[in-house]
Amino acid sequence: MAKKAVTQGRIAEALGISRNTVSKALNNDVGVSEEMRKKIRDTAIEMGYKKMVVIDNKGGIYKQNIALVCIGNALVDSYWNTFIVALDKRLRSLNYNMTLCFLDEEEEKELTIPDTLSPSYVAGIVFIGVCTKDFAKKLMELQIPTVFIDTFWDVDINNLFSDTLMIDNYHAVYDITTRLIKDGHKRIGFLGDIYTCKSYYERYKGYRDALIDNKKEYDEKYCAIGKNIDGTYTEEEYFFKKFKSMDIKPTAMVCCNDRYAIQFMINLKSAGYEVPVDMAVAGFDNLKESSYFYPTLTTVEGNRSQLGNRAAEQIVKRINSPLEQYELVRLQTTPIYRDSTKSK
Repeated sequence: MAKKAVTQGRIAEALGISRNTVSKALNNDVGVSEEMRKKIRDTAIEMGYKKMVVIDNKGGIYKQNIALVCIGNALVDSYWNTFIVALDKRLRSLNYNMTLCFLDEEEEKELTIPDTLSPSYVAGIVFIGVCTKDFAKKLMELQIPTVFIDTFWDVDINNLFSDTLMIDNYHAVYDITTRLIKDGHKRIGFLGDIYTCKSYYERYKGYRDALIDNKKEYDEKYCAIGKNIDGTYTEEEYFFKKFKSMDIKPTAMVCCNDRYAIQFMINLKSAGYEVPVDMAVAGFDNLKESSYFYPTLTTVEGNRSQLGNRAAEQIVKRINSPLEQYELVRLQTTPIYRDSTKSK
């Protein structure tokens, strides 16, 4: 027979007190004497209440675990470095401990949830990167408070399945595209898999709407979008292959992120194009590489430290208020104009 999970209710029953008192003690809320708080904490540890696995030696404060979860090599991308540092620091200030959980693509495919994501071990989950809808559904079945950073392209405020944090992907790309139009570009394309996530899709919408609002032609023949389904090429090779196959080339390309934009510029140079003389290029994310690549890359800054801080605050809010409506939170972004789109 499986061992019965240790819950706050069982701790309360063992001590002959209310569950509310146990909750206050374990969450460091007011209204509980220090003597009772210590008794509750000691009992929780003795019973094996695994949400309390770390002790801060300075203050004797018991910390709950928040799991930062990603699939595949998401953390290899330098985009997440600043976010993770800020998330960890803010969680510690809120009396939580961040743990890392790396899942491989096979686990995602088989819908396998590791034991380290058990409700008896983690109080909440912050999920970064991309996963399938089936895996997200399986994850939510754990009934652990969860915050997703980004979501699926077709999810909006009316069909949220969890709290979701995003940066504003639409307006900065709209502004960059409008600037390209004012600089005289008549054939402007978009590069990237717009259905990978909501962020990419919204960037594509910002690009497309800027063309339409400025009464310029939107024509998909100038775009390198879609998915490399058969995996014959790397994503960057696939999109450049689509670009090379265009009968009439665009004079400017807005890319879904900096990584694609930088690789696109490398491929352009190899093919004999000069940026921005022959082709203006813009990215998104303001990776460190974007500022020292030649030519420097026009991009979009979303404050990743602020995003990390906000993610920490959101998951703690969800833990403390599990029955509130899900929230879709957006943070402001700013376009950064550099040499890769410099007007002729």
